[in-house]
Amino acid sequence: MMIHVMRDGQQFGPYTLEDANAYLAQGTLLPTDQAWYEGAPDWMLLTQVPGVLSPGAAPVPAAVVPVAVDPMAAANPAVAAADAAVISAANQGSKKKKTLVIVGSAVGVVAIALVLCFVYPGFLKDDTESGGDQSGSESGGGSGSGGGRTFAAVVQPILQKSTCYDCHDGSDGAKVKGKFNLMDPESVKKMVTAGDDVNSEFIGRLTDVSDPMPPEGKGDMLSTDDVAKIKAWINAGAKF
Repeated sequence: MMIHVMRDGQQFGPYTLEDANAYLAQGTLLPTDQAWYEGAPDWMLLTQVPGVLSPGAAPVPAAVVPVAVDPMAAANPAVAAADAAVISAANQGSKKKKTLVIVGSAVGVVAIALVLCFVYPGFLKDDTESGGDQSGSESGGGSGSGGGRTFAAVVQPILQKSTCYDCHDGSDGAKVKGKFNLMDPESVKKMVTAGDDVNSEFIGRLTDVSDPMPPEGKGDMLSTDDVAKIKAWINAGAKF
């Protein structure tokens, strides 16, 4: 329905019923305005048009939609109880599914942690023994230093910094003092007890301050750090 409005001889509109009510509420249209709609016998007050509300009138309440009721459940309480049981079982199944997903994720995290703890450290160990971390192997001190390394890699560079080879280099048939030839592994092995630096004569000769080696006037004795590296080489098996 379209509503025509007239005020003081001037016409406005047409308006829908909804627009007319809205403009009335805003004060744009007045209850004293004249109105006419198609089919009306004559002009009338706007508030006399069917469906037009007077300002301040309570709105028509919305119709209440009844909740659909299962006729089977209403007629038979056993059916209603069965429906409730099905809904409850579905909810429990959903909770159990979520619990299984959470537990499965936790097990996966634990498995990854175990792999990192047991497998990755093995790679580190292999890398260290193959000489991957040479700086750690050659650092002075503990019995682990120089472990798994050879005479040529650990001991020879230390002795070459001193004057040891001046008297014990038997290469090219040269004579050596004390029949101790640093160029002959068999000669060195006679001075070393593999795995036991305390009973190795080689360490005793390097640390005897009463009869220093090198002899007095031939150079300084090896430092404590260098001796510790040679001890570690012996304790690791004295490999050549």
